[in-house]
Amino acid sequence: MVAIAYNDISAPAPRAVNTSRKLDTRRAAPASDPVVDMTTRLLSGPLHQMYALLWRVGVLTVND
Repeated sequence: MVAIAYNDISAPAPRAVNTSRKLDTRRAAPASDPVVDMTTRLLSGPLHQMYALLWRVGVLTVND
C-alpha cells in the first residue's frame, strides 16, 4: 500500500478556452405529430396482443 501526501497531488491542467464560437449548423429534430403519436400509442397495444395470439396459435414461428 502506498500513501501519498495531500500536497503531492496536483490538479489537472485547465482546458484551453476556444474564443471563436461557431454557429451550430445542425438542424433540430422535427417536432412530432400529435396525431401520429396518438395513433401509435393506440395501435401498439392491440398489435402486440395480435402477434402474441398468432405466435401461440402457431401461425408465427421464431427462428434462431
